[in-house]
Amino acid sequence: MAFLGLGRMGRPMAANVARAGFPLAVYNRTIVVAQELVQDLSGLSARVASSPAEAAREADVVISMLADGRAVRDVYGGPDGVLGVLRPGTVVVEMSTIGPDEVLALAARVQAAGGALVDAPVSGSVSLSEEGSLTIMAGGRSEDIARVHRILSAMGAVITVGPSGSGATMKLVVNAVVYGLNQAISEALVLAEEAGLDRVATYGVFTRSAVAAPFVHYRREAFEQPGSVPPYFRLDLAAKDLHLILDLARKVGARMPQSEKNLAVMEDAVETGHGRDDVSAVAQHLRAKNRAPPGSGRPAVDHQAGDARERVIPDQGGEW
Repeated sequence: MAFLGLGRMGRPMAANVARAGFPLAVYNRTIVVAQELVQDLSGLSARVASSPAEAAREADVVISMLADGRAVRDVYGGPDGVLGVLRPGTVVVEMSTIGPDEVLALAARVQAAGGALVDAPVSGSVSLSEEGSLTIMAGGRSEDIARVHRILSAMGAVITVGPSGSGATMKLVVNAVVYGLNQAISEALVLAEEAGLDRVATYGVFTRSAVAAPFVHYRREAFEQPGSVPPYFRLDLAAKDLHLILDLARKVGARMPQSEKNLAVMEDAVETGHGRDDVSAVAQHLRAKNRAPPGSGRPAVDHQAGDARERVIPDQGGEW
């Protein structure tokens, strides 16, 4: 089996698959990350692959957990990509957050190579990934999902949501709610602070109130102590997701005014240097906007952004 992509979510997911007894070849663009994981899994059947092709060459299941559609196209269709070595009968499990059109394009390429695709993005935090308690939204043929069910179950609870592309669609639907929550928490927390309430006390009330979704709990430290923990999920990637959400909405004719506003705020935050910060940095961005001199048009510096960062350019898919 091959596992491609060992980011903050992918690494513990791969570890749980290996600990469940499945032999694993792991690939990551930064190879030292793969080497560290294999070292952590000492005594289990796990090895480092130097390319996606090497990882997938002998695999009957290929799992990928990547940043965006461009990364997916590179890993599968690039010079050392999976599609060049895919064996007939292999099941590809694509777990990245990409659009349904991108999933269907990959499914066609995988099918042409004799394989089958299950799109199975996840919902949950890094801690849930470590616990093997993610929610996995699986799209594809029932027989293909059945073949990889035990593997997916090592990472979380599997919910079959429909044919190929349905997993990607469901992930965007869920993320539309998540980013709405992120915006609402950010605005309400800053409102409380401006009105003289303590930030930590306010957030404590959030966790015991009607708004206490899991997202509210596992983002607590990031909101209460900005910059004190590594980003759970980068703001520029969240903006990428919102572009995918709104692209889908336009395609199906669904109006999403809240998501449009959420994207505008996120892109503004990215422009002011928060792109590589956690999505909770929307609150920092709003604080800075509140403190900006009247008429300045720019927020006061009030974050740990470091060097200037480029505006996010959404990945809109593309030709394979």
